[in-house]
Amino acid sequence: LGERGAAARPGFVVGEDPGAAEEICRRLDGLPLAIELAAARLRMLTSRQIADRLDDRFRLLTSGARTVLPRQQTLRAVVDWSWELLDGPERVVLRRLAVFTGGCDLAAAEAVCADDAAGGVPDVLDLLGALVDKSLVVAGPGDGGMRFRLLETVAEYAGERLEESGERAAVERRHLTYYRELARRTDPELRGAGQV
Repeated sequence: LGERGAAARPGFVVGEDPGAAEEICRRLDGLPLAIELAAARLRMLTSRQIADRLDDRFRLLTSGARTVLPRQQTLRAVVDWSWELLDGPERVVLRRLAVFTGGCDLAAAEAVCADDAAGGVPDVLDLLGALVDKSLVVAGPGDGGMRFRLLETVAEYAGERLEESGERAAVERRHLTYYRELARRTDPELRGAGQV
């Protein structure tokens, strides 16, 4: 951010507001293009103003260099381009993953994202693997197994796509049902020797 910010506004240094600069990089998931687009806004906004406006990142980050390909001129264009490269079942799983805050384990993803009748999603594990390979889903070890999460930028985009699909209510219902059942099943284990 410092290097690209100084190119956009001579004299800019991250030290003006290091907390805002860190927040920008964190909330943009460290994506180089997103950070470059944010830095371009330093011509008109302070780093704090940019950080405060990231909830509407697709509108804010629209001023890419005119010398790059059109798909790289805005953050939305880049995510749109990635979306267009997905096949139908991959899109279904990606948009359904938007209901998870902070990620999920494989069992939760399978329970919420698999729905052969409505979406034709045959194997959530293989589709998650494809989305991880395409850097749209992040996989990492967690308590008891691998966890899957969306980068904040991708989660916002996937949430929009989930809304457009008209299936948000049904997916949220499956999410609620899965975690209600998990709570019912594990509640007895919260007391006694099996707590951990």
